[in-house]
Amino acid sequence: MRGRDVGLLAAVGQDRASAFLRPRADQLRRFELLPSLLLGSLVLIGVLFYVWQHIQVVRLGYEIEQLQAERIALLRGEKELRFELARFKSLRRVEQIARSQLGLMSPASGQVILVE
Repeated sequence: MRGRDVGLLAAVGQDRASAFLRPRADQLRRFELLPSLLLGSLVLIGVLFYVWQHIQVVRLGYEIEQLQAERIALLRGEKELRFELARFKSLRRVEQIARSQLGLMSPASGQVILVE
């Protein structure tokens, strides 16, 4: 009976030793899943980059529209200011202000002296 127990212990010891020497099933599965995880990560990074790029294009499109609207408003303001400047420079307006507000009159024929 004693020999049989020793044989059983030896067999159990060999099973333990062989368990340490050969890789376990979960270790093998981990290495089998590694390429799939890497490929999945690569695809996810690609998709995230595409979405980020699309969002940037849309954001820049809105910014361009806003800047174009601002440019149109500034051009309209510039035209209004040019018109107002031309109106202020008008000699007819200057003469009207001189006559009505400052009380000035046109010179008589003898009051004008030309100097060469």
